[in-house]
Amino acid sequence: MKKNIGLSYSILLLLMISCSGNGSYFEQMSKIKTIQERVSDLNKTLTEIRKSEKKSFLVKEDENYLEFEYPLGDNDSFKATYLFDDAGCYEVGLDTYFASEENTKLVLDEIKAVFQNNPNFGSPKDNDNLYEWSRKDGLVSVELDYQNTSKGMLVLTIFANQ
Repeated sequence: MKKNIGLSYSILLLLMISCSGNGSYFEQMSKIKTIQERVSDLNKTLTEIRKSEKKSFLVKEDENYLEFEYPLGDNDSFKATYLFDDAGCYEVGLDTYFASEENTKLVLDEIKAVFQNNPNFGSPKDNDNLYEWSRKDGLVSVELDYQNTSKGMLVLTIFANQ
């Protein structure tokens, strides 16, 4: 009996290690493009953005809009969206669709830390499940809506203030 328990434990441990090879959801998202890179995408052209994302994940495109959807885990994903005008990209969105509230909260904490630890942004204003940052030069605003974390949803929106 002890051998079966030990064998079961070993198999479980091996499965956990092999499944964790991709890293956390935030790490997987950052491998595609970091949050800071998404901030830097403001004012870029549609062509520049299209080249910086993975073409095979493009799900919608028109003259002023790009949408990419990236899978994470078994049934989870996130979308990256871009809105454009004559000056370039004026809004970058990142929306999560996770089954696990735990994964959602972990990604929320990581995104919050990115801005909070950046001296150009600092601590957010917390307005009823919405974190808000304004870059010190006033050129960028960020909102992180965490109202629906229990449903696996986060909405990060980065705005150019020009």
